[in-house]
Amino acid sequence: MATGWTTSDAWVFSAIAGDSTDDGRTLSQVVARADGINHALLTEAEFTRAVRRLTASRLVEARPETDRYRPTEAGRELYRQRMRRRGLFGWIDVIPAALRRLGEPGDSDWSLTPGVFDRATQQYLHHGTAAAGSG
Repeated sequence: MATGWTTSDAWVFSAIAGDSTDDGRTLSQVVARADGINHALLTEAEFTRAVRRLTASRLVEARPETDRYRPTEAGRELYRQRMRRRGLFGWIDVIPAALRRLGEPGDSDWSLTPGVFDRATQQYLHHGTAAAGSG
């Protein structure tokens, strides 16, 4: 297993932090935004590994019990600084490097209840891409 930050970590961070509202996004909205900014569906393994690292690094808050995912103030600031004057797809050029500058990622014991990720993905797929841009 790789120990450093991965592109998937940056992808998940960008899907959560980008244009986020104060109350965050639902998991289905995170899946939709991730598809919108990378034209691919996250896997559950990519998502859960990234969230464990991002929560340990205090860049995102993840509350599966209330279905809310949002950046912390530090995460919001990192995203805002690095994405200045960049378009929707600019995350790939700057966020991976910004995460690497933080040092090695930590890990937490964060997890999802089995089936939650699949249901969120199916909800996104069945309701179209309208959620991809929603906050």
